[in-house]
Amino acid sequence: MLETPGFVVVDIWKVKPGKQEELRKVLAEAGRHFRTVDGVLSVDYTQLVDDEDRYLVVFRYRDADARTALVATDALRSTMERLAALWSLESPIYQGVSTGL
Repeated sequence: MLETPGFVVVDIWKVKPGKQEELRKVLAEAGRHFRTVDGVLSVDYTQLVDDEDRYLVVFRYRDADARTALVATDALRSTMERLAALWSLESPIYQGVSTGL
């Protein structure tokens, strides 16, 4: 039986000067919360090895509708407001259906 491929969103964020420790705390809290949301399969915040001020952010959802549902929540809006003071989006957001391979 094939697993549902899922829907993946990837982007790169850059931490603002002097905000690294505060960002880690907010990401830890947000990650714990978002991993409990129905339809969210995984959430990963990864510091880039060659530049610790940049994070690769990967959300994997059951499907695109689960992404749409999360984006519409007050919890995500509130978290994004908190994060706006700590980092900024550096790359476009990449979205797509996982190949399941």
